[in-house]
Amino acid sequence: MPTCPKCHAETKEGDKFCTNCGASLALEAPKPVETRVHIRERDTCFGERERDYLGLVSFGFLLLTVGIIFTLNPNIVDNFRSWIVQISTERKLVRPADELIFSATYFFGLIGVFDFAMAGIRLAANDLKRRVLADIFSGIALILFAYLLQLYGEHYLLWQMVLGMEAIACGLLVTVYSIARYSIKRA
Repeated sequence: MPTCPKCHAETKEGDKFCTNCGASLALEAPKPVETRVHIRERDTCFGERERDYLGLVSFGFLLLTVGIIFTLNPNIVDNFRSWIVQISTERKLVRPADELIFSATYFFGLIGVFDFAMAGIRLAANDLKRRVLADIFSGIALILFAYLLQLYGEHYLLWQMVLGMEAIACGLLVTVYSIARYSIKRA
């Protein structure tokens, strides 16, 4: 019995379109080559798509980070709530508690370190090189942000300076990333 070249559902002789996915049956599609292809969900017809196990590893790193932060500062929710109440009471942006700054510093630092780890895992797994570069650059940006938060926590920088410096760094990283991607694509 013939099958649809797109979704591989069984079809009847003489059908012009697949009753499962609506694909045209007029032209016989070539047999798929056995390569690793990233398939978008909208391109599949109820079929099983390739699992993104590296995305699951990344989610695991996020859970590890949250667990570490809550272990280091078990009062983080109360610290955050108190800061929000203080902002709403005083009707202006106020400096958060040192414990909250400490937690934010470790959170962004750990996420940055885990971005570097993901880049290494992606390289070892021969995953998309584009994503490796993005992981490295986001790791740089997050570790820099953690460092700037540390300087803010020690009263060396104002919050406006932290945001300005991080915006400059992210702008530079995006520019370098774009140039690198363009160069890789052309090569």
